[in-house]
Amino acid sequence: MVIALGVVVALTVAFVTAAGGWPWWTAAALLGWAGCEIALARVVPSFAAQVADLGAGRAVRIALSAVVIVLVAGRLTLTTGHLVGVATAVAVIVVLDLLSGALDRYLLAVRRPPLMTSGLDLSGALPAASPSRLLARIDGVACLAVVVVAVGLAITPNGAHSARIAALTLAVAVVLAAVPVGVLAPRAFSARRTHARARATSAAQAAVAGYAAQVVLYFAATPSELYQVRMWLEPLQRLDRRVAVVVRSHEVMDALGEVGVPVICTPYSGLLAGLPFADPFVALFVTHSGDNLPMLRRADARTVFVGHGDSDKADSANPFARVYDEVWVAGPLGRRRYSAETVGVADRAIVEVGRPQVARPRSAPPARTTIVYAPTWEGWGDDPHHSSLAWIGPSLVDALLARGVQVRYRPHPLTGRRSEQLRLAHRRILDRIGQVPAEETLFQTFESASALIGDVSSVISEFLVFDRPYAVPDTRGLGPAAFHDRFPSTAGGMVITADLDGLDALLVAAADGPDATRTARRELLADALGDPATAQSRFADAVTHLLAQ
Repeated sequence: MVIALGVVVALTVAFVTAAGGWPWWTAAALLGWAGCEIALARVVPSFAAQVADLGAGRAVRIALSAVVIVLVAGRLTLTTGHLVGVATAVAVIVVLDLLSGALDRYLLAVRRPPLMTSGLDLSGALPAASPSRLLARIDGVACLAVVVVAVGLAITPNGAHSARIAALTLAVAVVLAAVPVGVLAPRAFSARRTHARARATSAAQAAVAGYAAQVVLYFAATPSELYQVRMWLEPLQRLDRRVAVVVRSHEVMDALGEVGVPVICTPYSGLLAGLPFADPFVALFVTHSGDNLPMLRRADARTVFVGHGDSDKADSANPFARVYDEVWVAGPLGRRRYSAETVGVADRAIVEVGRPQVARPRSAPPARTTIVYAPTWEGWGDDPHHSSLAWIGPSLVDALLARGVQVRYRPHPLTGRRSEQLRLAHRRILDRIGQVPAEETLFQTFESASALIGDVSSVISEFLVFDRPYAVPDTRGLGPAAFHDRFPSTAGGMVITADLDGLDALLVAAADGPDATRTARRELLADALGDPATAQSRFADAVTHLLAQ
């Protein structure tokens, strides 16, 4: 955001100084703008793409800088020939910038064919490596060419050699702007001549056919939701099966990276419909999405909704689940959710496989009382009580810190995606306790917890294997009995009211004091998750059974 603001400020200063006829100040402002453009393209490329979507892309900004150059040139006492030369040079720079951008987009399409894979042998049929970013990404090069023109205007004297100096600076600027075209054009011609895009697609299809995946984890959401995929990777790798992950966008594939199993990416439903997997194969779905349809339509697919955690949220008993051959839940509680909601999923289609991601703790609770606060996000619906974060988050953290306990904050990855209130509460907590540790898994966070405070979500269910106290905020004011009845996954925990009544009882239990919920918590574990020790084998057995049908 700061870099983007720098672009705006620098261009504004350039316009003002150009209008005032101060060429050195204009050159300095454009140099600052060029630096911000280079940083924007390399440090925050995603933000640069968002700005482009709003109609203020690099080409528009280059055109604005060209207007600045013409404006400052018009304020100087230049000869007609010099003025025409400046206008022509900036026009050529703009055209070269557009041409370079078109070539870069073409090469990007070649490097990202309709079907891509990672973790499979493509027999050397990938397109040639991409050019250096300094040259391939012409954001900086074209901007520097504009700066050269501006400097040329500032240093060109009114005298015998002025025409030569002006011509030299303009020529340097045009040559600089032409460098990316010179680098990209031969590569684009070679890629077109050798049909690199088609060869890469054919190689990927052959690799997919040779691998013949028996189990496919399908994901059709956004990079920010990849936690739903990552939680299943380890259980999938432990299967004695050929496993692959299928994603539907290059951005998701880039964000996922190398994950230990082959990844297949195609944005095109037609290609997806004919990918050569094993016949039959099991397709696992982690989220409900309209883009699941191309995989659901395959006759050779045995489709299963595995979700991304059992909880009392609506998604854990969604009518959309009727479209799958089977729905795999963690324990009896998950089965009862579908029965209670009467969403049309037959009981015979529900299979209890446990949560193979959940492992027994490897360490004892920490010596110092440590409370993990793990609120969920605001959700896709309009329930204001979906998350406790905006209701009690900052005050809860303040109360915990005032009582001298250590606080670990574990927000949902999508926190604040739709709600400004949650974004503000999230920032207020970060101001108090610092940044959330990067790259730490949820279970690593659990290991460090004496107790957990979480919302109605799969987080509280999966914490049950640690046999440590937990509490759930009742921001609706239902009262403990009604709250447990409405949300059965909370039955093994304490209830904290909106004014934090119940917090002290949790802290006592967390410090190894009296814990009235211990028995209920242990009973709930078997109901919610089954036996964690057998979850992986039940998961594998469910795959085997479905492939045999």
